Amino acid sequence: MRRTPYSTSQGAARIGACAAALLMAVATSGSALADAASEGKAVLERNCGRCHGVAAGAQSPLSKAPNLWTVLRSYPVERLDFELAEGIGSRHADMPQIQFADEDITRIYYYLHGDDEARPRP
Repeated sequence: MRRTPYSTSQGAARIGACAAALLMAVATSGSALADAASEGKAVLERNCGRCHGVAAGAQSPLSKAPNLWTVLRSYPVERLDFELAEGIGSRHADMPQIQFADEDITRIYYYLHGDDEARPRP
């Protein structure tokens, strides 16, 4: 069954389960959140960095490719989950459609948002 970006219960539950595991790790290790964020950046670099900038202010190697840190940070939590789980639709023939695992989605979330209390947490 294909999810829609607006059916948030599945996406929120999946991110919530992964986030709960990470939050438990934070309780035992102050560096767990930083580790998750670092792993999220590495996931984006490995899968998207050939064409896209993945750090704040980084120029994309491919001039027409937008900076993913900027683009993905603007997504609401539900849309971020949907786009990463289903694979962001290819904008052109050379762009692969990558479906990220639940754990990687949570890591990417923490890379993009850290422990930002102003954003709704999954």
